[in-house]
Amino acid sequence: MLPDMNTTQYLPLAQVEIEDLPPEVVEELPTDVVDQIKDGLLDKIPEDVVAELPQSIQDKIPEGLLEAAASNPAFTRVLLVIGVLAVIGFVFGVIRSAVKWMLYSAIVGVAAWYFFFQQ
Repeated sequence: MLPDMNTTQYLPLAQVEIEDLPPEVVEELPTDVVDQIKDGLLDKIPEDVVAELPQSIQDKIPEGLLEAAASNPAFTRVLLVIGVLAVIGFVFGVIRSAVKWMLYSAIVGVAAWYFFFQQ
């Protein structure tokens, strides 16, 4: 039996709390980042903010709170291959359509020229 959707309670996803960070890290973070973490707008500390912190403070930040641009290189490669194939397919489709239009126009032009000079 399926649960009744009106009475089922859904738990919110876990958000990063400012209390999860060591106090010395919180002191070094910019106030706007701290405010965004408190408001629940950020769930990870941006890479550029972490890069500006001293190395000793960077080491104290838990790994799960760091935002990495290429956290999964295999997934990045797959997306790159898919993007390249999509662009190649698009260009091939445009060229194929242009060739079909040229052939159609050539056939109509030859037919018009033929019938024009038949008179």
